[in-house]
Amino acid sequence: MAKRRVHEIAKEQGLTSKELLAKLAAAGIPAKVAASSVEEADALRALGGNGAAPAEAKPAAAPAPGAGSDPAAAPPDADGTPAQPKQRPTRDSIAGERAPNSGGGRRRVVIDSQASRRVDGQRGPQQGPPRRQRRGRRRRGTYQEPVPQDPSVATSIDTIRINSGSTVKETAESLGVAVPDIIKKLMTLGEMATLTQTLSDEAIQVLADEFKKEIEIVHAADDVEVEPIFEDSDEELVDRPPVVTIMGHVDHGKTSLLDAIRSTEVAAGEAGGITQHIGAYQVHHNDKVVTFLDTPGHEAFTAMRARGARVTDVAVIVVAADDGVKPQTDEAIDHAKAADVPILVAVNKIDKEGAQPDRVRTEMTQRGLQPAEWGGETEFVDVSAKTRDGLDTLLDTISVVAELEELQANPQADASGTVVESKLDPGRGPVVTILVQRGTLHVGDALVAGAHWGKVRAMHDFLGEKAKAAEPGDPIEVLGFDGVPEAGEFVRVVENDRRARQLAGERANRLKTEAIARRSGMKISLEDVFKLAKEGQVKDLNLVLKADVSGSLEAVEDEIAKLPQDEVSVNVVHRGVGGVNESDVMLAAASRGIVLAFNVRPVGEARTVSEREGVEIRSYAVIYKAIEELRAAMEGMLDPEEVEDSLGEVEVRQIFKASRVGTIAGSYVTSGKITRGAKVRLVRDGAVVYDGEIASLRRFNDDVREVAENFECGIVLKDFPDVKEGDLLEAYATRKVERELA
Repeated sequence: MAKRRVHEIAKEQGLTSKELLAKLAAAGIPAKVAASSVEEADALRALGGNGAAPAEAKPAAAPAPGAGSDPAAAPPDADGTPAQPKQRPTRDSIAGERAPNSGGGRRRVVIDSQASRRVDGQRGPQQGPPRRQRRGRRRRGTYQEPVPQDPSVATSIDTIRINSGSTVKETAESLGVAVPDIIKKLMTLGEMATLTQTLSDEAIQVLADEFKKEIEIVHAADDVEVEPIFEDSDEELVDRPPVVTIMGHVDHGKTSLLDAIRSTEVAAGEAGGITQHIGAYQVHHNDKVVTFLDTPGHEAFTAMRARGARVTDVAVIVVAADDGVKPQTDEAIDHAKAADVPILVAVNKIDKEGAQPDRVRTEMTQRGLQPAEWGGETEFVDVSAKTRDGLDTLLDTISVVAELEELQANPQADASGTVVESKLDPGRGPVVTILVQRGTLHVGDALVAGAHWGKVRAMHDFLGEKAKAAEPGDPIEVLGFDGVPEAGEFVRVVENDRRARQLAGERANRLKTEAIARRSGMKISLEDVFKLAKEGQVKDLNLVLKADVSGSLEAVEDEIAKLPQDEVSVNVVHRGVGGVNESDVMLAAASRGIVLAFNVRPVGEARTVSEREGVEIRSYAVIYKAIEELRAAMEGMLDPEEVEDSLGEVEVRQIFKASRVGTIAGSYVTSGKITRGAKVRLVRDGAVVYDGEIASLRRFNDDVREVAENFECGIVLKDFPDVKEGDLLEAYATRKVERELA
């Protein structure tokens, strides 16, 4: 006989595959699984010969007359033709075959109640052709022996990781619970939810406790893509410029020191004299290039200081010789130590009266930074940003420390780096400052940074000149992103636009669901805060935050999170970079919130929409003023405030130059009136460029005190000659009034 599979022989003999395998093993015939092939004759001999089925496999009911089990004894049919050979029985035709999934012992018996009424030779209850047999290939998997499992593994309980912002369906799948059970449990807890509704973190935790599951809620911030470790051969590595971060306390002269090194004016353009962005620059010294990062010193910009320390190679801590070590100095030291980078101390303002450089060294020694001249390992350099004393010594010291670090990178690899700063420019779109740390970035490369992707359309260096490539250690401005990525995001080049779009879309969807999960509670306006505080009701304050760059936006959010929210909760319903637009105002109106604008102004019809919808737009130039006002509003201490009254708007139509006077703005009053000496704000492309006073107001050749609407005039701004055609001047007056809380 030919070879046949074990499960086919077992089915014909009325046995299970497991029973037949046991008999074959006892007879010494090799067969491991039901799909194994054996000689049919050997298998029948192992069963006792001639294919007789075991007694226990006989049907319980007596067979019909003339329907014996022996094919040779079967009588001929009515027409005299011999009986056909026995057909392969089906699962239903074999009496006594085990029922599916019965496990063992229990059998299914087919009882033919019509057997006595049929003549001899007729078949059982199945008339017509036999059922089509299933192919063995489709049934083969059902005969696989179960794989033994370790009991210790089966009983151990693992912590389930659930993404924040998961829907009801995703939560049910993660917990291993049916969706109806999740919905029922939510209904008992007083919450009606649909299949695709996003659940808050608290709701997910409550459900896990109800079903006795150990979970860990994972946020997108916990899964931030960490810069991978690359293994480049020594032949591929070349020297790269060191990245030096300037850190220290506010107003200790960090920007002025870097300004003296670069011989440019930067500090004069900062609001309140406080650096609120990260500036990235390069300096050439003794045929070597050094990349500098200037971080803010104000306490609100902790994240920006930490970001600067994370991407740096050498940290320079600036301490004023006349002020000593301050809180942000300690914080800068902690960030530098956490980044595990060499630390230099620049003792600034040594030219001022009362300067005590030795006192600074003593205080820094108490913090574990002992000067090298005192036997320590930290280099101290006395400098003066004003008189430029010690600048060459500082640069030489930085170069020596950088050489000891042996900074190298592979310029031939795919580019990767870190987003140092990002902003939304009205004319150019998203502008992202990237510090390239490996590889060479080219125009046309596809990039992905967190939830945003882009294709490099153009690049500009720190001087504003166009560049075609950026090598390791270079700070570069990149145009072409679809949005404004978060500062500090790891950015890398991928193979094509499609892959970049896919990666960014997955990240954006994750962040969106988390934002929906966080957005809850009642929406109220700022004027209701104090009233609700006295009534003892639930108090929430909704804000729409807009800022000029993402770093400032991040700092504002961090400061809001630090406000005491035991009695009043502050919810940021939307955050974005760029001017305040109509969508922001409508969102604030729908959520009964206010718009807080930091260094940006309303664009388009946003001002008109805000007046129509009754939405308040509050603009600030310095962060701590915004935080102080929010704190005062939350605590109910809104005493006399400074209110701004709009006097009029002027459109600059032509520019004139005069040797004695300076730049004269030929203007046209579009609304209101303009008065001499009034405060004025110059808005260019939706951003505030200048905030000062009107130095001179003339009509024809005469000095005038005011110019009414629909008249032309000449305006000279105080200490600001950079006026351009198309600029918008907003004249306003400030007055102090008592704040009313209805």
